[in-house]
Amino acid sequence: MNGSKETIASPLWVGFEGKSLPAELSRWLARGEVGGVVLYSRNIESLAQVRTLCREIRSSAGRRNPLPLIAVDQEGGRVERFKDPPFTRFPPARACSLFCCRNETVAEAVGAAIAAELRAVGIDMNFAPVLDVDSNPRNPVIGDRAFSDDPNGAAGLGIAFAKGSLSRGVLPVGKHFPGHGDTSADSHKELPVVRAGRQTLLRRELLPFRRAARAGIPALMTAHVMYPALDRALPATLSRKILHDLLRERMRFRGAVFSDALEMKAIADRYGLGEAAVLAVAAGCDVVLVCRGESAQAEAIDRLARETRDRATFRRRLAAAAVRSGRLREWAASKERCRPAPRALGAARHRQLASLLREAWESTGRTSQADKSGNIGEG
Repeated sequence: MNGSKETIASPLWVGFEGKSLPAELSRWLARGEVGGVVLYSRNIESLAQVRTLCREIRSSAGRRNPLPLIAVDQEGGRVERFKDPPFTRFPPARACSLFCCRNETVAEAVGAAIAAELRAVGIDMNFAPVLDVDSNPRNPVIGDRAFSDDPNGAAGLGIAFAKGSLSRGVLPVGKHFPGHGDTSADSHKELPVVRAGRQTLLRRELLPFRRAARAGIPALMTAHVMYPALDRALPATLSRKILHDLLRERMRFRGAVFSDALEMKAIADRYGLGEAAVLAVAAGCDVVLVCRGESAQAEAIDRLARETRDRATFRRRLAAAAVRSGRLREWAASKERCRPAPRALGAARHRQLASLLREAWESTGRTSQADKSGNIGEG
C-alpha cells in the first residue's frame, strides 16, 4: 500500500454485487488497495462464469501487486455459497459427530471433498471450519454449524476438517475466535455479550482454538462479540487484549487473523467502517473484511491509507500483517499445493459421503434450525 505495493499487501478484502467484476473493484485491485475478494451466492451463476470471474480477479491485480486470494463460506448445512449441481451439498457440520470412533475420519473426508470442489473452480480459501462450541441452545446463529457441544469434540472434528481442506489445496479459516457458541444474539443484527468467567472461557470456548493453533491451522476469524472477562471495553475483533495478548502471546498463534465482516451491525452501528478497519488492524487483525457496499469499502480504503501515511506504528503493524497474509499467498502459489481436479465436482464418492451423512443426520430426527439471519444464508 501507498508506495510499497511490491511487499505490502492491503489488509482489506471485499465482496461485491453481481456476477461480473465491477469496474471500481478492478481499479482497487490494480492499485493494490484491495488484497482479496470474498464470493457469495449472489456472485455465482455457472461453473464457467465462476472460473472466468476468478481469473479476472487475479489478472486485475497486475504483476506489481501481491496475488489477491479468493475466499468463500462453504461449511455445509445452512452456510453454503455453491448450492447448485454439480456441487455436492453436505448436511451441517454436526452430522460428522454421529459416527463414534470414525468421527474425525468423516470430518476430514468432508473437509477434503468440499475443498476439492472449491479448488476445481479457482477458490483459494474456505471460511471454515466452525470451531465454536454449541453451548447455548438459544443461540440464533451457531447451533448445528458447530461440530459439537463438547469442546474436545469441536476441537478434534474441526482440526480434522481443516486437515482435509489443506490436503486438497484450500486454506481453512477457523471461526469465530474466541467463541460464538454461548451467545443468545446475532452479531449481524446487534452486539452479543458472553458473560462467562475467564476460567469457563478457557475451559470451553478457547479450547478448540488453542488446539487448532497448536495443530498449525493457517488462519482464524474473529467474533464480533463482547467478553467482559477478557476485555470490558471492546468486542473481540477490535480488542488488542484478546487478539494480541491472548491469541498471539498466550496461545502462541502464528497464523493469519481475519476479521468477520465489519459491516455487520455489531460493529457498523458503533463505528464508521473506516474507523473499524483501522481499529481491527491495530488490535491484531491481519485481514479485514468489508463485504457489502462500495461506499463503505471506499471509506475503509481511504481511512487505512491515511493511517498508513500518518502513523509509523500503524505502518509497522501493516508490515507484520502482510508477512502473515503473505504466507497464505505463498502457499497458494507453491508447488506443494495440489493441482485442481475438475472432475472432483459432484464426484460419486462425494455424493456417497454426503448421502451417508444426511442419512445419519436425518435418523436423529433433527433438522437444521431455520436460518434466523439473512446474512448467514447468503452473506
